[in-house]
Amino acid sequence: MSKTSRLKQYMEVSYSGRKLLEKHDLKETGLWKILGEDPNCDFGGSHHQPDLGIVEGNLKDVIEYAVALRNFWTWGGGGDIRKISTPKKITSDSVAELSRLVSEKEALEARLKMINDELGQT
Repeated sequence: MSKTSRLKQYMEVSYSGRKLLEKHDLKETGLWKILGEDPNCDFGGSHHQPDLGIVEGNLKDVIEYAVALRNFWTWGGGGDIRKISTPKKITSDSVAELSRLVSEKEALEARLKMINDELGQT
C-alpha cells in the first residue's frame, strides 16, 4: 500500500481515524500516543494494541508517521492515535501538598456531615 493510500485509508475509511479527526484538527500540535492495530480482529481471545511510542508534533505529520510504521497495520483497520497531556512533574513538595489537600478534604467532609446531622439532613 502506498504512503498516500495508507494516509487516505486511515483518515477517510478507518473508524479510529475518522473519530480522531472529529475531535482534533490536522494543524493541532501536542503529544500523541501511537498504538498499533490489534492483531486479533475477531471477538474471541485476548486483545492487545502494541505501544508504538509517544511523539510530538502537529497531527497531520503524526498521522503520516504513524501510518508508515510496520505494526500500525495488521489486518486493515489501522491502529489508534491519542492526544495525551503533558505529564505532571512530581516532587516531594507536590506529594506533601497532595497529602495536605487530602487531609483538608477529609476534615471538611467530616464537618459537613456534622452540619447535615445538626440540620437533620443526610
